[in-house]
Amino acid sequence: MRADDPEGHGADPVTMGRWTLKRVEDAFTGFFGRVKRGLKPGFPRFKPASRWSSFGLLEATGLRHEGDRIRLKGFGRPIRLNHDRPLPSDAKILGVTFTRKGRHWFVCITVKTSEVVATTPPAGEAVGGDLGVEALLTLSTGERIPNVRPSSRREREIRVSRRALARCRKGSNRRRKIKARLARQLQAVANTRDQYLHRVSARLTREHSLVMLEDLRIRNMTRSAAGTVDEPGANVRQKRGLNRSILDAGWGKLVQFVRYKATRAGGELICVDARGTSQECRQCGAVVPKPLSLRRHVCPCGLNEHRDVNSAGVIRDRGLAVKAASEGGQPLGGANVGRRAVRRPGTLLAA
Repeated sequence: MRADDPEGHGADPVTMGRWTLKRVEDAFTGFFGRVKRGLKPGFPRFKPASRWSSFGLLEATGLRHEGDRIRLKGFGRPIRLNHDRPLPSDAKILGVTFTRKGRHWFVCITVKTSEVVATTPPAGEAVGGDLGVEALLTLSTGERIPNVRPSSRREREIRVSRRALARCRKGSNRRRKIKARLARQLQAVANTRDQYLHRVSARLTREHSLVMLEDLRIRNMTRSAAGTVDEPGANVRQKRGLNRSILDAGWGKLVQFVRYKATRAGGELICVDARGTSQECRQCGAVVPKPLSLRRHVCPCGLNEHRDVNSAGVIRDRGLAVKAASEGGQPLGGANVGRRAVRRPGTLLAA
C-alpha cells in the first residue's frame, strides 16, 4: 500500500497504517467472536470519511513530544497541546490516538511510567445505591441524588435540527451546516451528562470505601417493544419514553466511572444481582410484593420508607455478604469481585 502511493499515504508514518489495520483486525475479531457465541454478529461496515473521526499511531515512531508541542511526521509544523494534566517525568510514549469531536481535536497518549500515585482509602462506611429514573441514585443512607436529564432539557432544539437535516439534500452545504449544528447540540448534552456523572462518582468514591450498585443489563432493559407487523407490541409509546429516560440518565457510564475511581482511591465497587431488591424488606428480609406505581415500602415488621431507599439497603446487605464471603474464603458460585461473572442459581453477582 505504501509503495503504491509514495506521495500520499506512503509519506505518512508506517505506524499510522498499522494502527488502521489493527482497527480492521479488531472489528473482524469481534465479528467472528459474536458468531461463535451465537450473538447477533453485525458484519463490520465500511466507514466513509464523514464518519472516520480518529487516527493514531500504534507505536511512538514518527512522534516527538516537546513540552506543550507535539511533532508528527508528515506535518510541516508542531501541534500545540492543552494538557489535561502533565505527563510523568519518566513517561515513555507507547502510542497516541487523535480524535475529532465537532470543531475540536483531542489526543490520548498512552505512556509507560514507574510513578505510583499514593492513595488513602476513604474512611466512610459502606453504602448501597439504587439506580433509577425519578432520582439518578438513591443511597442506603436515605439520600436521593437528582437526575438532571440533560437530553430532555434540549429535546426541542435537537428535534428541530433532526427534522431540518431530514429535509436537506445530500451533499449540499446546508446539510453540512445543519449536521454540524446537530453534532454540537448532541455533544453539549453528552458533556453535561459526563460532567454530572463525574461529580457524583467522585463524591461517592471519596466518601465511601465500599460502594454497592446493581448489576443491570441495560441493553436488555432498553430493547424496543414495537414488535412486528404480525405481533405488534403493547404500550410501545410508554416503553419508548422509558428507554429514552434510562439512556438519558447514563446508568452504565455512572457504574463505569465509580469502578475506576474507586480503584484509584483505594476503595472497591461491588455490583450485585438486582432481582427482587424492590420487593425484599431490608429490615426483616420478607418479600413484600408491590406494583411499580406504589412508591412506598410498607412491611408488617414496621418499616415504612421510600421503596428506593429500601432497595438501596437490600443492595448494601447483599454486597456486604459477598464481601464477607470473599474475605472468608467461602465459595461464591458466580460471584467475583472485580470482574463480571456468570450468575448461578442462589448466588449474588459481584463486578
